[in-house]
Amino acid sequence: MGYYEFDKKLEDAYSSIISLHFSKAELLLGEEKTEKPNNELVQLYSNYIDFLTAFISEDIKDFDILKKNTTKRIEGIVSNKGNSSSPFHLYVQAEMYIQLALVRIKFQENILSANEIYKAYKLIKRNEKLFPSFPLNKKISGLLNVVIGAVPSQYQWLTKFAGLQGSISVGLNELNEDYRNLELTEFKAYRTELLFYLGNIYSAFSLTPDSINLFELMKPNAVENPLISYVYSGLLMKQGKNDDAIAIINNTLKSKSTYPLTVLYYKRGLARLRSMDFESSDDFSYFLNHFKGANHIKSSFQKLAWIFLIRGDTINYKNQLSHCTASGSILLEEDQEAYHEALSGDIPNVFLLKSRLYFDGGYYNQSLLEISGRKIEQFPRYKDQLEVTYRLGRIMQMTEQINKAIIYFEMSIKNGSSSRLYYAANSSLQLGLIYEERNDYEKARSYFRKCLSMEISEYKNSINQKANAGLDRIKNIKVDD
Repeated sequence: MGYYEFDKKLEDAYSSIISLHFSKAELLLGEEKTEKPNNELVQLYSNYIDFLTAFISEDIKDFDILKKNTTKRIEGIVSNKGNSSSPFHLYVQAEMYIQLALVRIKFQENILSANEIYKAYKLIKRNEKLFPSFPLNKKISGLLNVVIGAVPSQYQWLTKFAGLQGSISVGLNELNEDYRNLELTEFKAYRTELLFYLGNIYSAFSLTPDSINLFELMKPNAVENPLISYVYSGLLMKQGKNDDAIAIINNTLKSKSTYPLTVLYYKRGLARLRSMDFESSDDFSYFLNHFKGANHIKSSFQKLAWIFLIRGDTINYKNQLSHCTASGSILLEEDQEAYHEALSGDIPNVFLLKSRLYFDGGYYNQSLLEISGRKIEQFPRYKDQLEVTYRLGRIMQMTEQINKAIIYFEMSIKNGSSSRLYYAANSSLQLGLIYEERNDYEKARSYFRKCLSMEISEYKNSINQKANAGLDRIKNIKVDD
């Protein structure tokens, strides 16, 4: 009969997996299987390797292996029963369903993914009732709360129909609490995985004051762990610490002993481009030549096109951009943007493009220099004029000139609220965040709702998710009369 034992060998195997040292982990799992053939936890950590391999590579062959093995492993665990009185029995099944669901999303198998999320949700709810003190319950329930709470508006009917309830803020609290609580348990090694989830969530839904401590927690892990390096460098880039992000990625890419995280070349290319380092083209080219998935492909060709455009070569700009219509997917918003730019035929205003890149890199003075003091004739299109006021608002916001930022954001809303461009909607979001920071919750709610009321064709999901997350954070805060 099967049983579940999280012993020292499996702890070492798990730590190796999360650090992407798959070969070492496979040796340890092989030894465990020989020494303890009935320990069902070997199935879970073998699934982790298949999951991370497919999740990182986005190779259809790896995805097929994951689907086949996950189904076989869950069926084996269910039929064998194992020790069904163990808190691991339902937990292991829920974990495997979530892993498969997350990879299905990358391959746009959304209905099948939703079904597996539903199964994981039901399993972990049962486990919480049977074993309320099991430390790893919150790892799954927290993650599911965030995933369900972040479902785009067009799919929310599905979660309601299935009886799934989720909240980003509740999920974050659960994950943060679990991170703290695991310190004194046998599952301390799981804290690295929790850091990875927390970093991605803070990155996706904008940073809050809680994330300051997260930076300090992630920093030492980023040296040794490619997954943490990936998410930590992304957070640094969002904080305008572009040079620090490049240094972290450079250090990670020096190591050849882990499973290759090719997407780091894309991320480094992005960071280098934001500093106007045109040798970033080497990173985008490397990524395109070695990555077997479909995400970031259109965006990479777009960035190569931008390099030519900034250099004044519109012919090669158009040549590179033409690849955006035929290659890659449009699952990610940066790929959608690249696709729409290729279809539109509108060549970006170079001043605004450089200003945007400098801004995204945290080089706010250079960003301002690209657009300030220029004549209106240099921004002849309505969309360019709208972007100027929006960009000025963002620069003022990030340089802590908040009153000026408010004026520019209000101008963007006034001039662009009827447009499907994202500038007015994101201006409303930023005003919501500003007033939330000022504890003016009535105004914050008003701007978050205004943001959600606008019909936009760019960055809709991420902007709406952040606005909904803002409303969720302040929903129980009463406004003084």
